[in-house]
Amino acid sequence: MQTKIKIVKRGELGSTIHPSLENFERTALQSERKTANTVKGWIAEWEARNRAVKAAAFSLLGSLEEGSENSIRRFAANG
Repeated sequence: MQTKIKIVKRGELGSTIHPSLENFERTALQSERKTANTVKGWIAEWEARNRAVKAAAFSLLGSLEEGSENSIRRFAANG
């Protein structure tokens, strides 16, 4: 008598035993919560990026204002 041995990989284990269980695991409320958290994360990243851009712009403006005085002094000293 020959017995069959089926090798199941780790990723396939959950989906082969109960393929329809995935549909019931996540309810509509869980899906909405996940979507809301994803969008909130995107908004937080966008706001952080905007803050960083504004800080960089103000820093650049400050250095340009300071740099223009220094560059005028450099030209005057060399000339």
